[in-house]
Amino acid sequence: MNLATLALKNLRRRLARSVIVAASVGLAVASALSLVALANSIGTSAGESADERGADLIVMSSKSTDIFSSLMQGRMAKALAGIPGVRSAEGELVMFVPVDADRQNLASGWDAQSAFWRNMPMQEGRVPRAEEADAIVLGAGAARVLGRTVGDRVEIFGRIFRVSGIAAYRSAINRSMIFMPLSQLQAVSFRNGLITMIDITLAHGADEAKVEAAIARTGPFTPTPTQEMLSHDRNIEIMRAVSRSVSLIALVMGALSVLNALLMSVQERTHEIGVMMAIGWSRPRTMASIVTEGVVIGAAGCVFGVPLAYAVSLVFARLPDIEGVLVFQPTLSQILPMCAASLFICAAGSLYPAWRAAAMRPSDALRRF
Repeated sequence: MNLATLALKNLRRRLARSVIVAASVGLAVASALSLVALANSIGTSAGESADERGADLIVMSSKSTDIFSSLMQGRMAKALAGIPGVRSAEGELVMFVPVDADRQNLASGWDAQSAFWRNMPMQEGRVPRAEEADAIVLGAGAARVLGRTVGDRVEIFGRIFRVSGIAAYRSAINRSMIFMPLSQLQAVSFRNGLITMIDITLAHGADEAKVEAAIARTGPFTPTPTQEMLSHDRNIEIMRAVSRSVSLIALVMGALSVLNALLMSVQERTHEIGVMMAIGWSRPRTMASIVTEGVVIGAAGCVFGVPLAYAVSLVFARLPDIEGVLVFQPTLSQILPMCAASLFICAAGSLYPAWRAAAMRPSDALRRF
């Protein structure tokens, strides 16, 4: 009988306890995976939204720590438009705006002549005309959450705007966005002439690295590929640090459950362990048998926790306040390290019970029968 078979046999003998401990480890794995996936999805979604609109690079102020603190003069976009390899440079103001006096929604303002308006995929309605001062476009997700359709009115910063169209973007952030002419968003938010970032579209065959270097030399700018636009964002870094810390705490709590269960198991199996040592089991092998039980519990927890993390992500994405804003699911690059960490921590949690078992003398163990 090998160690894995023996571990499974011992765990089946105390099935209820084993299931409860494996479930606690599974909950820890699911919590950890969900938090890590959520933190990573925000940056990924932001990059997908910019990429879907056709931007190749995102330029923000080098003095900013996050996208919302990156304020620049709108005229800086024209300065970057003349750099060799740049096909277009579009200033954009991105911010959270109060909607209907009872919720906050992400809004984006573009210049009336921006190519983004011309290339916007429409589900229904149309983009605002240049002469319209009160027209906006809602992403399909925002329209659903706000309960608005073409022709309806929306209050933003206490001013009434009319929905001229519903955009058919696919990425989560674009679907949840309110789009409006740049001048209107600047006016209602008292940020006249200011933008938060510049969307750069490269000319065909342009060397992205050379363009980035040229932009950095032009002024206090930080050019970033769209898929990495929030890679150094302070808020995202804080969220990632918090999610990793909470994930570690959750996994350690799972390991403590393993330690407690195996310690009780060792106490209950004192005579059995004494018999095995009396017939020739070495201390390392005795320890290995207990540690194997901990690893098996950790593996069972992963089998339970990974599907649970997917279920949590689906439920979380349907909460009213973030429905359509974020779509996140654990990826293989997140699942494998998390499962490896779970197995390692469960093995570490079983070391003390294993040491207690191996430290017993066969004669003492047999007398406890």
